[in-house]
This record gives sequence, C-alpha cells and structure tokens, in this order.
Amino acid sequence: MSKFTPILSVSLALLAAPLSYAGGHTAAEPAKPAAMDHSGHNMGGMNHSTEPDELGRRLFGMEHNMEPELVEELREKVPLFANYSDAEIGLSMKMMGSSYAWYLSDKGMKGKQGVLLLLHGFRDGDPLFKQEVEMYSTIFPTAMAPGMAMMMSDHIQLAIDDLEAAGAEQIAVIPILSTGVNTMMRQWEYIFGMREEATYGSVKRVKSNAKILMGHPPGDDPLVAEMLIDHALEISEDPAKEVVIIAAHGPTFPEDNEMVLKELANIARVMREDSDFSDVMGITLQDDAPPEIRDANVAKLRKMASDAIADGKSVLVVTNLIGTRSVQSKLRKDLKGIDYKFNKKGIAEHPNFVEEWMGESIRELFEDAES
Repeated sequence: MSKFTPILSVSLALLAAPLSYAGGHTAAEPAKPAAMDHSGHNMGGMNHSTEPDELGRRLFGMEHNMEPELVEELREKVPLFANYSDAEIGLSMKMMGSSYAWYLSDKGMKGKQGVLLLLHGFRDGDPLFKQEVEMYSTIFPTAMAPGMAMMMSDHIQLAIDDLEAAGAEQIAVIPILSTGVNTMMRQWEYIFGMREEATYGSVKRVKSNAKILMGHPPGDDPLVAEMLIDHALEISEDPAKEVVIIAAHGPTFPEDNEMVLKELANIARVMREDSDFSDVMGITLQDDAPPEIRDANVAKLRKMASDAIADGKSVLVVTNLIGTRSVQSKLRKDLKGIDYKFNKKGIAEHPNFVEEWMGESIRELFEDAES
C-alpha cells in the first residue's frame, strides 16, 4: 500500500487548498538536473531566480503573477471569484501554494523519451510523491510541474526545458486529475496549444522542440473501479448488505457535471459487476458551484444514504478524488446525523495508481506516437 496520504483541494472556495501528505517520512535529496541557463526567463513581468533550491526545485516559493489583466480575467472566468476583490483573489492564489518545476531524474539520465507529470501539488508531500514515481525517473528523464497554472506557465516551460536538455524528443505529459472534464485540464491544454482559450489566465504558452504527447486523466477507466472496490472493501463488513456511494468533487458548469456523472455511472457499473455489494451509486457535490447548487446535491446525497439505511443496508462512502482530506470535513457536515463509513483514501494512495495506471498511460502514449 502506498506510504503517502495526499489531500486534494475540493473547493476553490478554500482556494484549492494544497495537496499534502501525512506521516513523518522524509525524502532523500535528489540529484540536481543538468543545468540550463534559465536566468533570462521573465516570469510574467516578475524577475525571479530560476536556480534550483537544495532539493532541485525551480521557482519553489515564488509568488503568483498578479498582473491586473490576469486578475480581472480570473474574475470573469471563475464564477466563485466574480465578486472577489483583488486582495481576496491574491489571498486565494497564495493559499494554493507554489507553482514550480522539479526535475526528478539523476543528472546523468539521458533519453529521447521524457515524462512530465502535471498535478495540483502536494506541498510538503511533494518529496514523498517523488519517491512514489522514482521507478519512472530511472527509466526516462522525468520532471513534474506542480501548480494549477492559473496565473503562470513558467514552471511548465522550465520542466520542458530540463527534459529537452536530457535529450527528450518525445514528452509524455501525464495529467494527474480524477477526470479530464476539468477546467484545470483545459488550462493545461491551452498552455500546450491544444485549445484556443484559457480557462483561467491567458498565460504564456510553452515552446518545445519535442513532440508533446498529452495523456488523459483516469476518468472512468475500469482500473479506477477496481481501486474503489478495494477501498470500499477496506471498510466493509458484509458487502451484500452494503451500498457504496462514490462522492466526487464535480465541475461547476452543468454540461461538464453531466459528463462527470456519466463517468461515475460507468465506474459504478463496473463496481457492481466485479463485487458483491448490494448497490453502487455516484454523485457529484459541485463544491465550487453557487451554494444553492451544492445544497441540492447534498440533499441528493443524504437521500441516497437515508434510502439505503431504510432498506436495511449499511452505507459506505468512497471517492474518486486523487486525495481526500478536504472532502472529509465537508462530508461530516453533509451527512451529519446519518450513519455511514468513509474511506479517507484517495485513488493516488492505491498502489495501482502509480504502478499500473501511470505506467500504462506512459506506455500507450509512446506506443501511439510510434504507430
């Protein structure tokens, strides 16, 4: 079982509270990457040293770009920010943590195929996530670029530059999100020139001489269903008398939410087929939507649980989120007064996430590029 406990922000209202890990693990200091001269980079109008810190991270701790036009663009595009002041948006950005680049492979690693991991970030847990993906950093030049890229893309550019310096001519980009129906995914696609419009700030697009191979988040991959079966079984006593509810974050916009509900239905169907649980259902909470929308979803969640209990069943709650700490406190309030069990693990804690899903994603991207 994975040694880390990630937390995924489940609400922009909490300002995408950063991912983190629990436990007292410490990460070994990584070798620094082959040096490139990034000193000429101008970070969205801000001068900032791009020299790696003691762990090899570039831009770590850098303030977010708060140029007025980007702030106004966020206010227009993110419903939650519509009535926020500049100061409130600035605080939101600060609470998200740093956007930075981290080259993970040994400085002697060279290869024509490189791997870039895009993720929200685990803050203090990032070194532990690095340990989890070391199996890839010893096979391919590998980098990660944590951060939501709402106000900058320089961290992604630096990661690409480091991979190219290691000889990468093809770069498999692995987006570590629960679903591709996600504004963060679209922002990354914009940054790589795959979409015309940014979902957040219209930041700089990356430039690369390598062929970019963009992967897909797990979504309704059957492997997610198998992970969630395992997580449900960990808190199960008698599957035939238990109903499993998959609680998902859920996108703000209605058309996106419908697509995610279909993904959850597909996951639930596989879980029903491959387990002995009485029933499996999915629901999105739409945490970043206006309160009346989220409240309606909470009412649906409570009815699901109450109906199951009235039918003589026990209620188990799992989630397809990458990590879960932020959703835990919300579920306690949402389901107050209802008897249920919740597995606090996100799918990134299942060993098959890194060992199987990520490996298959990388392999398929490189194989497709050769076909």
